[in-house]
Amino acid sequence: MGKRGLDPRILEVLKRNTRSRISESAIPVALSRIRNKMPFLTLNAAAEIFARKRKFSVARYLKEVDRESLKSVEIVKVSIQQPSSKKRIFEIVRYNTDNKWLKAHLDEINKTYTYGCYTSTFVMCRKVLENLIIYHILRKKYPDRNRDHREKYYNLSRNRFHDFSVLLKNLRESSKDFGTERGLVKRICQLTDAFKETANEMTHSLYHVAIKKEIDNLCFQQILDLIKELEQKL
Repeated sequence: MGKRGLDPRILEVLKRNTRSRISESAIPVALSRIRNKMPFLTLNAAAEIFARKRKFSVARYLKEVDRESLKSVEIVKVSIQQPSSKKRIFEIVRYNTDNKWLKAHLDEINKTYTYGCYTSTFVMCRKVLENLIIYHILRKKYPDRNRDHREKYYNLSRNRFHDFSVLLKNLRESSKDFGTERGLVKRICQLTDAFKETANEMTHSLYHVAIKKEIDNLCFQQILDLIKELEQKL
């Protein structure tokens, strides 16, 4: 999701502020390392992380998509404190996968839930759903590189993946393409709607901080189970 190139203005700021400390050729290497650890970041967002570590910022050049990719990093960084003693992690979600990034995100969901960081839990749950819809459903169902297939999950005019609400809308409207699994797709969309609606409430309300009951009522594990069932039939 982060194939956009580095803004030349950002590169100039990075070079200007690190000239006496690191070589120009070391900057791309450092950005690559940041994105290896956090692959959901755009290259410009990775540059902001790089800059913050060195006491400056390139935030004025970040676009909306860059700021969006930074949100998960910032929320989790603020919300999760190092525990004074080890605490048993509640495993509220499971999903059998070999993808190390998906495993890391699921682990983060369990940790934020265990330590009561429920808004962060919600953000990570929605992020996992977004990636599952893109990579485990739409791209598997529509593997061709033609325009009609790609536009199911990718905004060609903006050179980025669709927003969560658009992905969900496209999946629902494409349910007829899934044949006998049409009902399964509709049920996934029905349950996932809660993440779209709650996200809108959180985004536009200063006072909406997620609570445990809200997370428990989202049926997240059930959605994962349904997605896994659908994935195995594609």
